[in-house]
Amino acid sequence: METIRFKNWWFLAVNGLIFITLGGLLLFLTKESILTIIKYFGIFLLAGSVVLLFIGINNIRKDKSAAMLLIEAIAGTAIGLALLLFPQPTLDLFLMLIGIWAIIIGIIQLVIIVNTKGALVNKNAILINGLLTIALGIFLLFKPFDWAIFMGKIIGICAAIFGIMLVYLGFVLRAVKTNVTHDV
Repeated sequence: METIRFKNWWFLAVNGLIFITLGGLLLFLTKESILTIIKYFGIFLLAGSVVLLFIGINNIRKDKSAAMLLIEAIAGTAIGLALLLFPQPTLDLFLMLIGIWAIIIGIIQLVIIVNTKGALVNKNAILINGLLTIALGIFLLFKPFDWAIFMGKIIGICAAIFGIMLVYLGFVLRAVKTNVTHDV
């Protein structure tokens, strides 16, 4: 019989610290920092679109298909410019589209509940999820940026708690010794 320790306990602890850091960043993000991140994302998208444009032009020269690359380059350029020049309205529009999508998904869930007529086991869970999804969609339609910041704070709290639990688990595993028998 041999006694072994968990050798990779530190991996959980490091991942926990990463989650705690992410949670802290999300908790302390301001409107201005989010808009700055959006602008940098717009720059990144513009750079990627320029690369796609060059690849598309190169494909045209080689008599290869380039239509999809050019469409992606044009769409990426338009979205990148919108994010760079108008970060707040562009993000609001994107979040409103997510709100519309959430309302549609919530309604579909309610329709599924009505059409299955008791065949579902977790009917109440689906009902609650559908209603919450519709509520989130409605909130995103009216104050999209404020709700995005609020949801970011909730995700930050969850990430920090999860990180603390991972660090704790890592140190618990460090102290655990296991007896292993080798069968021949």
